[in-house]
Amino acid sequence: MESLEERLARLEQQVAYLQRHLGIDPETGEAPAGGPELPPRFYQELRDGKLIRAIKTYRESTGASLVVAKNAVESMARRLKAGG
Repeated sequence: MESLEERLARLEQQVAYLQRHLGIDPETGEAPAGGPELPPRFYQELRDGKLIRAIKTYRESTGASLVVAKNAVESMARRLKAGG
């Protein structure tokens, strides 16, 4: 039988995954203020390290310039790497 500590660790991993997938700030529990609505495929591309595809998806979803999209995606990738 799974111990309480093992169950808690597994649940924490699941919550962290969902936060990353949904773009929720783990500190506040909220989506970034004023952040764009991005499709789930964007977050999958980001998690998979496919930054060029993620930048393209970001631009298509937000209408951002290449520079703005590149900076935003690279920033998200750094946070994901640091937290994951």
